Amino acid sequence: MKMFNKSKIKFDGKKEVELRIKNQIDNVISRRFKILMIFVLIIGVVLIGRLYIIQINQEEYYNTKLNQYNTSVFQADTYRGNIYDYNYNRMVYNKNINCATYYAVKGIKDEEISLIVNFLIENVKVDTSSVTDREKKDYLIKKDKEYVKSLLTEEELKQEDSVIYTLQLQRITEDILNEKLTETDMKYYKLYFTIKNCTNGSIVLLEDLSIKEASVIGENSSLLRGIKVTNDWQREYTYGDDFKQVLGKVTTKKQGLPATTRDTLLSLDYNNDSRVGISGIESQYENLLSGDDAKYAITYDKDGTPVVSSLTSGTKGQNLRLTIDWEIQKALDDAVVSELKSHTGYKERFNNNIFVTLINPNTGAIIAMSGKQRNQKTGEINDYAAGNYLNAYEIGSTFKGATVYMAFKNNLIQPNTYFMDEPIKIKGTNIKKSWKNLGRINEITALSQSSNVYMWNIAFKLGGGKYAYDQPLTLDKAAFDVVRQCAGELGLGVKTGVDIPNEALGYRGSARESGNLLDFVIGQYDTYTTMQMAQYISTIANAGKRIQPHLFYETFEEDTDGTKTSLVRHKVKVLDDVSKYTLAFERVRTGFRTGATSGLAKSVDGYYQSAGKTGTAQVFDKDGISYPNHAFVGYAPYDNPQVAVACMAERQTSGESCKPLAKLALTKYFDKYGVKSE
Repeated sequence: MKMFNKSKIKFDGKKEVELRIKNQIDNVISRRFKILMIFVLIIGVVLIGRLYIIQINQEEYYNTKLNQYNTSVFQADTYRGNIYDYNYNRMVYNKNINCATYYAVKGIKDEEISLIVNFLIENVKVDTSSVTDREKKDYLIKKDKEYVKSLLTEEELKQEDSVIYTLQLQRITEDILNEKLTETDMKYYKLYFTIKNCTNGSIVLLEDLSIKEASVIGENSSLLRGIKVTNDWQREYTYGDDFKQVLGKVTTKKQGLPATTRDTLLSLDYNNDSRVGISGIESQYENLLSGDDAKYAITYDKDGTPVVSSLTSGTKGQNLRLTIDWEIQKALDDAVVSELKSHTGYKERFNNNIFVTLINPNTGAIIAMSGKQRNQKTGEINDYAAGNYLNAYEIGSTFKGATVYMAFKNNLIQPNTYFMDEPIKIKGTNIKKSWKNLGRINEITALSQSSNVYMWNIAFKLGGGKYAYDQPLTLDKAAFDVVRQCAGELGLGVKTGVDIPNEALGYRGSARESGNLLDFVIGQYDTYTTMQMAQYISTIANAGKRIQPHLFYETFEEDTDGTKTSLVRHKVKVLDDVSKYTLAFERVRTGFRTGATSGLAKSVDGYYQSAGKTGTAQVFDKDGISYPNHAFVGYAPYDNPQVAVACMAERQTSGESCKPLAKLALTKYFDKYGVKSE
C-alpha cells in the first residue's frame, strides 16, 4: 500500500508561456475582428440602403436640387405703360428694337473676348457717342500701358497702384486722347470692357440693330458665344420734344438705377440695370408705369456656355391717362411761339419766356401747360412747359385779388369802402401812383381798373401807419406775415402740390421796410410760378378751396377689342379751405368780372363771360429802363366757373402777350367743350 498517490508535476517553460499568451491574443483579435466585420457589414448595408433611397426613390428630388444649384435666375424689366392725353392720344410709348445681349460665359478668356469684339466691330455699327472722357482714359490705359506709364516720373511710379492710376488719369489730356485713341479703339474697348466686366447674368452690348445686323449675329452664334439677339424697347415721344420735359425721361440699361435712389430701388427688387423714370411724369408715377419683371434662368454646359430659358414673361406697366388735352395744348404752343417771334427786337436777356396754364378750378385738372423759351444766343425757340412750375416771377397787379381778400378777412375794409386814388409821396422817396388818377373809388373799381393807390391805403391800415403827403411813414413789420399767410391760403407763395418732382417755391423778400410792404401788396416783391398763379385764380373762382393741381387722370387697361377699363383714378385733394370768407370772395370775384366787362381785362372776355385780372410788374434794367413782366389770371364763366387760366410773359416793353393768349385758351376750351349751364 502506497502511503501517497503522487501525480506528475508539470512545469511551463518559456516556450509554453509564450504560446499560451499568443493563443490568448489570437482569440481576442479574432473576436474583435469578427465584431469589426459585423459593424462594417452593418454600415455597408446602411450605406447601400441610403444610396438606394437617394438614387432610386429620391432621384427626381435630388436632380431638381442639382439643377437649382447650377441655375442662376435673373430679372429683366418689361414694357412700361404708355402715356396718353385726356382724349387717348398716345404721347409716350415703347418702340421695339433688336439688341445684342451678352450672357456671361464661365471662364471666358481674353483671346476669345477679342475675337468676339473684332467680329462685331467689322459687322455691326457700334455707337460711341455715350463714351465718357473717363472711359476713354481707361481705354488708353488698357491699350498702351507703357505710354501712359511714361507720363509719370520714376518717383511717382514707386507709389501705390491706386495713386499711380489717379495720376495717370490726371496726366491724360484731351489732346493725348485725340492723338492716341482712334474711333476703332473706342469701339473695341467699349465692347471689350462691357463683356469683361459681365461675370454674372447679362448685359446689353448693342441697341437698335438693323435686321441685317441681327441676322449676322444670329448666323454666327457659334463664334459669338454668349451673345444672343433679343427684343427690347426704347421710350419714344409722339410729339418730339414738345412737353417732353414734363413727361420726363427713363434711364437706359447702361445707366441703370440713378445713384441717388439706387439703395431704395434695390430694396424694392429692382436690378442695377433696371430702367426707371428719373424726371417728370415718368418719375412721379414710376410705380404705375413700370411692370412686373420677367424672369429667366441661366444654366451652363460643360464648356461654360450659358443656356438661357424663360421662366416668366412678366406683365406690362399700366397705361397712364393725363388731364392734358393735346389739341388745346398744341394750339397754345403754336400761339406762344408766335408771340415770342413777334418780339424779336429785344435785348438778349428780355422776353425769353412765356408760360400759360389752363386748369379746371373745381378739380385741379391741368388741361394745358404751355411754355416756350428763346435761346439767348441762337434765337431758337424751344419747349419749356416745365417752366410753369420751375420759374418764378413778380406777377404785378394780378396779386391785387389777394390784397383785397386779405383786407376783408382782417376787417380792414367793408363793401364799398372808398379811397381817393391820387399820387402819394413818402418822405425821401419818389412819387408813387396808379397808371392814371382814378379819383374816389371802391374795391370793385380798384380791381377792375388796377389801382395801386387803393392797395397802398389797405397797407397803411394793415401796418397801422398814418400816411401824410411827403411825410415819413412807418408800418408794422408783422404786416408782411399777414399778407403772406393770406396769399398762401389762395395759392401764392406756397408749393401747389402739382404731381411733378422739383416744383419751385419762388423767392420771398427778406427786407421789411415800409416801402417793401407797398411793393408787396401790388405784386412787386415776392415771386410766384405760373402754376401758383393758376392755383390762386382757381381758389378765387371756386370761392375758397385751394385744390391740388394734377396731370394724372387715371390708369387704364385696354383689351383686344379696344375696350378701355379704368383702374386707378385721381381723387380731388383740397389743400386748404377758406370758403367761409364768402364776402371777401364775392367782392374779389365781382371786381374781376367788372374788369372783364369794362376794365383792363375787357379784351379777354367772350361769349363764355369771363372774369379776370391783368398784371404788370415793373422790372428795371441797370440803365433805369423798365422791362415789365406782363401777367394775366382769369376764369369763365364768371358765375359757374369751368376753367381758369394763368399766363406770364417775361419782360416785354411793348405789347401784352398774355391777354391774347388767355383769350385763345378760353376760346379753344369752350369751342370744344361748350359752356355748361348751372
